[in-house]
Amino acid sequence: MHSFDDTDPYMKFSDMFAQIRLQRVKALGTELAFDAVSLCELLDLAPIHAPVRLGKGLVMSYEGQIIPLVDFRSSSGKEKPMTGSRLVVANVQHCRFALLVDRIREPVNVDYAAIRIPDQALVERCPYLVGSVGCDGDEVHLIDLERLLGPAIRTHLHGED
Repeated sequence: MHSFDDTDPYMKFSDMFAQIRLQRVKALGTELAFDAVSLCELLDLAPIHAPVRLGKGLVMSYEGQIIPLVDFRSSSGKEKPMTGSRLVVANVQHCRFALLVDRIREPVNVDYAAIRIPDQALVERCPYLVGSVGCDGDEVHLIDLERLLGPAIRTHLHGED
């Protein structure tokens, strides 16, 4: 996965104007996007995926493997059924993770130079936020999946809190 923590310090000036492909989703109550390089598949959560609680987290069946499932849908105060929810499967730190989201939008190509750096105060509250960009009239927050899933990675892979 491409992490913004590993940005190439030797990036050429011309690369700053290259386009990156972002996968847009609606999750956590807002418009989000992440680098589509880490994307495996977009699908609807079906009974065949059989999500179950394991320890402190959720897991599901995907292509014959059990993978962690993290719910990033907007909270409405009441329990939402998982079946039929939109699902993003991505590679993070050489492992597959599934993310439940409210909606999956069309991927977009964005000029690297068009990404706006967030305020430091916002980054302190949301360390996974790496920038924002305007897309189709919406303010879309660019997230680093590796940072966002850090707690889930530690819980599911290492048994830590």
